Amino acid sequence: MGMKAVLFDAGGTLVLQHPDLMSEVLGVDMDQDSCFKAHYLAMDAYSRLHCAGTRRHGWEWWLEHYFTTLRVPSPSEAGPKIRFGHGMWSLPIQGVEEGVSRLLDHGIRCAVISNSDGSIRRSLTEAGLSHLFEFVIDSSEVGCRKPQREIFEMGVEELGGVAPGEVAYVGDSVFHDVNGALQAGYGQAWLVDPLDLYPDHTMRVVSVAAIGEALQL
Repeated sequence: MGMKAVLFDAGGTLVLQHPDLMSEVLGVDMDQDSCFKAHYLAMDAYSRLHCAGTRRHGWEWWLEHYFTTLRVPSPSEAGPKIRFGHGMWSLPIQGVEEGVSRLLDHGIRCAVISNSDGSIRRSLTEAGLSHLFEFVIDSSEVGCRKPQREIFEMGVEELGGVAPGEVAYVGDSVFHDVNGALQAGYGQAWLVDPLDLYPDHTMRVVSVAAIGEALQL
């Protein structure tokens, strides 16, 4: 079955926390390459814990792990200082605009489903990416979060006239994105894996820039 729509996670898939903004708040020089790697290492650890059934760890745990990886002083205090990332997700990931534009050029509808805090639309606008997406579903506004089936079903409902099996999802978490989308009946679910952390995962891309090729467009 051909894909008629691709829905995207936001953080770690389209945008990252902006190191310059975090530097201003924390008073610590944040290197962009180091922040890039730390994001995916922390998301990997977070996802594996949840896949193993350890779900008591929340977003605060992810941030502390992230800042520990970056060797930021007092990592447990860094998350609250940056308001747990609120408004920080404005750095566009390289190749995203080109990758999504390729899908649009082939008539593929594109939108976003994000576990967020009400700020993801602003983040996408600040990153210069908002014009690419038909709609954005922010978990804090709809009362459910990935990997809950309901939020993925909302994406299909919003598309209108598209069957779940005709929708692909792209995200950086096996637990929240890949497993959630597949359990909701999506036709495909692609993992963004730039650090090659999941070499045995059959459906993965280095970045959104490669999703068109992955879909054989």
